[in-house]
Amino acid sequence: MQRAEPTRQPAAAYLRWNLIVLCVAIVVLAATILVARQELAALEVRIFRAVNELPQGLHTVVWPFMQYGTFITIPALAVVALLFRRFRLALAIALAGVGVYLVALVVKDFVERGRPAALITAVEERELFGADSLGYPSGHAAVAAALTVVVAAHLSVRWVIAALALGAIVLFGRIYVGAHLPLDVIGGAALGAIAGSVVNLVVRPRPYHPRAEIERPNPPGRASADPRGTQAPRFPSPPATNARGGRRPRCPGGSDGRSVGADGRRGSRAR
Repeated sequence: MQRAEPTRQPAAAYLRWNLIVLCVAIVVLAATILVARQELAALEVRIFRAVNELPQGLHTVVWPFMQYGTFITIPALAVVALLFRRFRLALAIALAGVGVYLVALVVKDFVERGRPAALITAVEERELFGADSLGYPSGHAAVAAALTVVVAAHLSVRWVIAALALGAIVLFGRIYVGAHLPLDVIGGAALGAIAGSVVNLVVRPRPYHPRAEIERPNPPGRASADPRGTQAPRFPSPPATNARGGRRPRCPGGSDGRSVGADGRRGSRAR
């Protein structure tokens, strides 16, 4: 695993990034809770049916990637991080994943919004759900979003892109299998972003020290480099001088072919 680019940023930029994610996620979560407690909107139903009525063959492709939002993914990723000696990342994954999973259960009981099949008709359910199970927020979306925000703080850009792609598939897949309405997955993602950003503020990535790399001695035979990574410029050595402070000639003869004596005077032209 490569070290994250955000750890190379100043502490102020890292703090600002997580605070922005936290504030936006809080607003989105509050808004979706208010709407979810109201009567089901026609626009949400149309979006749900457009995704839920896609061909059945898509389930085989979507299902494996949806496991990114399951509870078992939390300890699995934490163990992988430990194997790579990324102890802070393992701790952040455990705190954010388990924490948001438990908080999502509390929010479900507060909002009390049922699954799509309990609210609308003709739902294509591709998984088995409990008769009294609740829909808002999506636990899969919450776990996936929490892990993605943690990954964004600890790992490189390629891992962030992969986590974002997996998270998007989880949100899409939970609607496709008939488990959640659109607001359920949006609220779950917002809840996960809150958990991930809070954990990032507490468990920060290992700091990056560029000065240590600058002061590291170069191997023998390698030219020294300046802190910006460019080779230090070479300047010509100053001209040699004689005992009287004058320039010492480079060759026994002057530029016009005359010999030069010890006192610096030119003699006769050489023939």
